[in-house]
Amino acid sequence: MHISEYKISELIVKHLKDQLSAEQENHLNKWLKKPEKKELFDQIVSKERILKKSLEYDEFNQEAAWAKLDKQIKPKIDYRKWLAYAAVLLIPMAIGFLLLYETPEYELSLAEVQEIKPGSSNAVIYFSNGEVVDLSKNNSEVIRSKENLLIERDSNQLKINDTELLAGKLGEMNRIVTPIGGEYQVTLPDGTKVWMNADSYIEFPSKFSSKHRKVIAKGELYFDVESNKEWLFIVETKGMELRVLGTEFNLRAYEDEAEILSTLVEGSVQVNNSLGKNVILSPGRQAVINKSNNSIKDLEANIEEVTAWKNGQFIFDSRRLENIMYDLARWYDIKVFFANATVKDKKFSVDVQRYGDIKDILKLIEGTGDAQFTIKGNVITVQ
Repeated sequence: MHISEYKISELIVKHLKDQLSAEQENHLNKWLKKPEKKELFDQIVSKERILKKSLEYDEFNQEAAWAKLDKQIKPKIDYRKWLAYAAVLLIPMAIGFLLLYETPEYELSLAEVQEIKPGSSNAVIYFSNGEVVDLSKNNSEVIRSKENLLIERDSNQLKINDTELLAGKLGEMNRIVTPIGGEYQVTLPDGTKVWMNADSYIEFPSKFSSKHRKVIAKGELYFDVESNKEWLFIVETKGMELRVLGTEFNLRAYEDEAEILSTLVEGSVQVNNSLGKNVILSPGRQAVINKSNNSIKDLEANIEEVTAWKNGQFIFDSRRLENIMYDLARWYDIKVFFANATVKDKKFSVDVQRYGDIKDILKLIEGTGDAQFTIKGNVITVQ
């Protein structure tokens, strides 16, 4: 009978805590009959192995952890009792980590040959009436909602036309979403062009109000706003609002990042935070809003680096490795684990094509001698 690795991790935890039933012990013993499984089991129940892996995974302070555990270990304490104590605190995630990443080599061979591919043009349209169009499955050059919102597609670009809209549907919001590993270009009904990076969305009404043009955004998007001094363009994201008349700017507002960045390329833009404070940016400047305290700063920006993604490049100018890997994860649809937390803050400068092999990027970083990478399937471990 096949026993899942998840189930085995539960049995090993119970073994270390002396909580196995007779039936569970029988299942574990069957699993241990294979020499490679027994070798892995011996590694897992090693005191140093347990602590090392759990520390790496949860980024505990190693010295503090040892000190805490040493207080619990008396000279003649039973080794299995110590392991039971350690298991309560550390084992569940540590064993899962070991089983996932240290299964014998022959079992990983299929995962290792999986190719990690760069992102591509991919998006999903959610119309205001509930209709959904997945552009990876729908090849139509013209897409029309029931309310006659017309969308024309040319390669990786969408052009939205509202001239045939039915009355009574003007204020309803539509959404275009790029998944992880996706990107798209959109021309809104007013002529404003929007480049969407991976894991982003833009919401827009079926027809803009006569008072202003308002959209809602998340993730990373580059706007080239159609100039109209009488028709204000507004971009809202959680914790920030931008007001523009005609300009080009980059918005980075990912939910899992600590800051919202608005970078002005051309024109002028006013950036407001949720406290009512604002800055008016000039070209080459960047508004940085700290999500924790809603503070707002006006800083100098590296325009080439900020807009590189839109131009088919990755440019990282002395960037933290953790931030670099998060950007790569969104584009290549990978998972990243830091086995060595100290390398997260190391800074690297990289200038490469966005559509290349991720291994080429990792080799450049490895060439510095400050970090190493292991690829298994779509998981990259950083050491």
